[in-house]
Amino acid sequence: MPTRLDLPGLGLATAVGAAAMLAVQVSPSSPFVSEVLVALVLGAALLNSPARRMVGLELPSGEREPDRHAAGLRFTGKWVLRLGIVLMGFKVQTGFFGASDLLLIAGVAAATLPSTFFVTHALATGLAIRRPMADLVASGTMICGASAINAVAPVVGARREEQGVAIGAVFLFSVVALLLFRPLAVYVGLSPAMAGLWSGLAVNDLSSAVAVGSQMGDVGGVMAAAAKSARVLLLAPMLLALALLRRAPANATIGVASGPGLRAHLPGFLLGYIGLALLRAAGDRLFAGAAAWSAVIAVDHALVDALMATVAAGIGLHLGLRSLAATGGRAVVVAGAASGWMAALSLAMIVAVSRDHAAVAALVAVTACGGSYMAYRASAVGEAELRALRRRFELGAPLSLGEATRLLDASERDGTLADPLLRKLLEQLHPSIGELIPVRESPLPHGEGCRWVTYWQGRSGWALVAICREPGSATPIHAHPHRLIGKAIEGVLEELRFAELSATELELTSRTLLGHNDLVETDGLATLHLVRAVGRSPAIDLQLRGPEVGRPGRLLHTRVPLDLAALRPGMRLQVREAIDDRPGQGGEGASAGRPPEPAATPVA
Repeated sequence: MPTRLDLPGLGLATAVGAAAMLAVQVSPSSPFVSEVLVALVLGAALLNSPARRMVGLELPSGEREPDRHAAGLRFTGKWVLRLGIVLMGFKVQTGFFGASDLLLIAGVAAATLPSTFFVTHALATGLAIRRPMADLVASGTMICGASAINAVAPVVGARREEQGVAIGAVFLFSVVALLLFRPLAVYVGLSPAMAGLWSGLAVNDLSSAVAVGSQMGDVGGVMAAAAKSARVLLLAPMLLALALLRRAPANATIGVASGPGLRAHLPGFLLGYIGLALLRAAGDRLFAGAAAWSAVIAVDHALVDALMATVAAGIGLHLGLRSLAATGGRAVVVAGAASGWMAALSLAMIVAVSRDHAAVAALVAVTACGGSYMAYRASAVGEAELRALRRRFELGAPLSLGEATRLLDASERDGTLADPLLRKLLEQLHPSIGELIPVRESPLPHGEGCRWVTYWQGRSGWALVAICREPGSATPIHAHPHRLIGKAIEGVLEELRFAELSATELELTSRTLLGHNDLVETDGLATLHLVRAVGRSPAIDLQLRGPEVGRPGRLLHTRVPLDLAALRPGMRLQVREAIDDRPGQGGEGASAGRPPEPAATPVA
């Protein structure tokens, strides 16, 4: 449930989404316009115009909380989106197609979907586009436009601005299809039914696919709806495949639980989506035509439309012109190539089948899949992908936690894990959608009022961890049994540093409110400090911890209760020292920040 801090941003996204829905309803019906696209445009227009000052919006930057709307917009992009994806499962229809239609659709989709994925990633890597952005463009082209993009974003660790750019780029080629598909179908001599089938298999979003199919005649519209519905059914398998493909490596904890078994790597909302899809299929067979069942379906449709409009508005409210200019052109090129590939390949196969050349269609499919896979392997996997990531890192591009762990692994392997690289990596580290959920929900204590999780731990002893601190919590005065480079990314943190005058006396040397993305360094047992979370919201900081020094950390208790509000630089404190036995500070290293492995299910 949203907290009071979430309400301003959630309310703003809801208001913009509602305005978009109203604008679409009062406007003449057009396949060129959708509620998601209008909400995206309205949100971006508000953010990038002087009107943003009227509602207190700030342009996006490295700062995760530039204004009072930030927490609510994050809530929208996480929990409202997940609820929308779950309810989307109830929109899946299985009664549109018969066995023969399904066989042809399955054959074409089996070739077009994986090959489009391979082509998208091969080209995106060459254009220095992040892998999550390529996942969004590929998914939107392969399945169902904006709905697939929004569903995939939390699985692959995309950024909200990338969602907006991907939605716009993919939708652009739905518009192109409205202009070009009918002339092409006529030119190659497709029947209305086959032309409609092509529309459903190649056009990105549902409304545009049906509109293009309807240009071919009534039967074309029906076949387009059938083929498109079959593609929508593939959203769940695609989410499952991406959840497994993008799961964290063995020495990282990114967004999903570690441990054996398929369930450990599945996002919960995917299970909800599948469950409601199965419920819809069963209900359509048991209650077809019943007024109550139709009413339930209508309510679900309305809720999904409202939730997705709200999510799109939230994305637009993150979509600054600078980020759009930085990646928009390259994203359009990739989306154009993906859409063109999918349209051309599906057209070639359908033309061959319509002329009774099934063997030719199969040869085209095998050749396309094989060739695209080789291009993908050569340019977007392994060392090729790592080289592209390193180029982006050297150019100062933001890094997700997943990308940071890959760079840390590679740098440790190459022997280049030095201080300059660590500082640069932490400066550029800006977590993507869902990557901070593990620390927000971590059961692992890290002292009173805070919890933590280890995202990466290397053989060298360096580790990347995150700490979530409750409002008002404060650490004791302490010194770590390791070096530390850290930065705050959410909430407000204050650091108090102390000089050791004697074994029993300290002097407060500084009090500093830490700006987001300002690096803080400590020198192991020699640096005595205290950190507290200021304000009404939790605070999160990311830390790179160095190798342990071989003894526990230091904990210094004051002789009298410590009044933090009254402390001023120069004041002296009488203390007694103890061993710091808090989790992660007793010399055991960052391994204490890893969630426990689930118990293996016994084999009968």
